[in-house]
Amino acid sequence: MTRCLLIDEDGMEADRLQSLLGALGIDTAKRAGAEDALAYCNDNAPDVVLLSAVGASERPGDFVRRLRRKVGGKQPVVFLYADTPDTEMIGQSILQGAADVLMKPFDHDILAFKLRQAGIVG
Repeated sequence: MTRCLLIDEDGMEADRLQSLLGALGIDTAKRAGAEDALAYCNDNAPDVVLLSAVGASERPGDFVRRLRRKVGGKQPVVFLYADTPDTEMIGQSILQGAADVLMKPFDHDILAFKLRQAGIVG
């Protein structure tokens, strides 16, 4: 089964995304902050990480860089999702290793399309 780590401080948004991911057959763990997320990745090997750009304690690109350094072996596919198209933040996140950015609001079909593009779901 595909495993996803969802990092979002907004519990309601995390619950909504967990429901969308569950409908795609993806097992999802939720974490609110970067340190908890990195600790989770040490003990588990998620296939994909969805990272909210809103309310993050650090810039998303910095987190992606830290994740890439910390996780050995198989690297998860990282998607950033955001409310506004901050081109600097998006560019830095992609330069540090994020696969793509989802602009909110997005629905089941858009999420499924992006995950198919990345080879996460069939």
